[in-house]
Amino acid sequence: MWRSPRADRRCPTSSRPPPASPASCCAPWPPHRRWPGDRPADRGRLDRVDGRRRRRRDPPRQGDPPRRQARGRRPVTTQDYQLLWLDPRALAQHPLNVRSEIGDITSLTDSIRTKGVIEPLTVVPLGDGGHQIVAGHRRTAAAIAAELELVPAIARADMVHAADDRAGAAEHVATMLAENVHRQNLTSVEVARGVQEMLDLGVTIAKVAKSTGLDPKRIKLAAGVARLDEPTAAAVAAGGLDLEQAAVVALYADDTETTTRLVEAAEHGAGNFAHAATRAQQDRKARELYLAKVAELQAAGRTLVDKVHMQGAKNRSLGALEHDGKSLTDESHASCPGSAVCVVEDWNGPRVREVCTDFAKYGHVDAWAVGPSKPTTAEGKKAAADERRQLIEDNKAMAAANATRRQWIRTVLLERRRGEKDVLRFAVEAVTTFRGDLRGWLDSYQPDDAAKIRAELGLQPPWKTGAEGEPTLTSGEGVTDARLPLQLLAHVAAAIELTITKDVHRKLDIRQREMATWLTFLTTQGYTLADIEKRILDAAAKAKP
Repeated sequence: MWRSPRADRRCPTSSRPPPASPASCCAPWPPHRRWPGDRPADRGRLDRVDGRRRRRRDPPRQGDPPRRQARGRRPVTTQDYQLLWLDPRALAQHPLNVRSEIGDITSLTDSIRTKGVIEPLTVVPLGDGGHQIVAGHRRTAAAIAAELELVPAIARADMVHAADDRAGAAEHVATMLAENVHRQNLTSVEVARGVQEMLDLGVTIAKVAKSTGLDPKRIKLAAGVARLDEPTAAAVAAGGLDLEQAAVVALYADDTETTTRLVEAAEHGAGNFAHAATRAQQDRKARELYLAKVAELQAAGRTLVDKVHMQGAKNRSLGALEHDGKSLTDESHASCPGSAVCVVEDWNGPRVREVCTDFAKYGHVDAWAVGPSKPTTAEGKKAAADERRQLIEDNKAMAAANATRRQWIRTVLLERRRGEKDVLRFAVEAVTTFRGDLRGWLDSYQPDDAAKIRAELGLQPPWKTGAEGEPTLTSGEGVTDARLPLQLLAHVAAAIELTITKDVHRKLDIRQREMATWLTFLTTQGYTLADIEKRILDAAAKAKP
């Protein structure tokens, strides 16, 4: 069958002519002429795909209005966006608002009162002439609380939909999610550095507080956080620590081990961070006391050694030495050329131990060589040293847990507006469960530790606050009926805490059992146990028949 040369040049799937081949004997088709059967294309270009014609739109040019991407809806134009100033009290709440609670808007209100609404709301016009909020419910509530008369809003005419338009309603919800899901708050380090930049520019703390809505106390904390080195700042930001926690970390910026421990504790909750912070504070205080004692001894001209030995070394504690059959004392050894001291960090603070630097050279005898009950093997000495080291560590952990727990009782538990039924029930049952402890607490004669407990819990002596010295559990204050269970619990807590010392973990006795009952109740109120407290609970649970 004969075919026209022109037909061979035609592409079966396109109306466009093929490119001219150098070997072709035919000239290219003139560009000003159309192929037979082609129809003139109006304004856009036409492609043939799978047998159907599809309009291909030219790329947008500068100055073109924005094109709407949603299929089936008209293109968005600049007329769809209108900046208005609206009364926040007249705005209608969206019935499909994804945020169930507005939350605390105190800081936001302070900021809006000073700076106004910086980011406009997103609203849609209503048929009655009003407007409905799509994005900005918290800003609206804060603006009302700040007593603003008008707020900026972007009215989106393209988002108006009929009452039965499910796709339009879904678009509103998608807008709410898009505004919040991808939003990332500033980290505590970023906030601190921003505050510090304002302070460096000469802005006073009062003006920073007024312009940002931050509490002045938090602004003062920002100074230390802003000076954190980059690795620590990155760890704080990655751990999600708030400004108060970051300020605690900043106190130990020169101690990498402590900052690492604090950041790791924060990842397990605020309660664990509080325990770690108390332990860090106590360790820092103990270290300062140790260094102060070392400086005092050096100023007195004493020779100091880093470590003291009971056996197996030239450096030996006087408690392990004898001279001419008599035990050495500090006074009798003062004239020895080997007289020195070693400062030992103990749970009660730094302790000074007298040492002889070379006991054999100066005629002293090893007192440990006498008596079969004393450790003579390397394994025995190591076991004794490890046991004592663990005891010191546990005592420190218990002391830190005691301080953290009492701080939580005072600032969280006892500060509640009312005592719930479980609080009243525990306090009433404690009258019999802890009757001995309560009797000791209510007695006019108390041990020396009672003053410390009263200070930690914020209580007055129950026998000195009433009229003419009559006992009262309300500390002479007007306590509301709703808070009376908490006031009773405060004295129950003081009675129990008075029996809890830093060595309570050592033996499962009546004190541990009572403490386990107390700790179990506190956990129901939201308290986070320290590891040493968990051990006490576990030991008490295993001991139950």
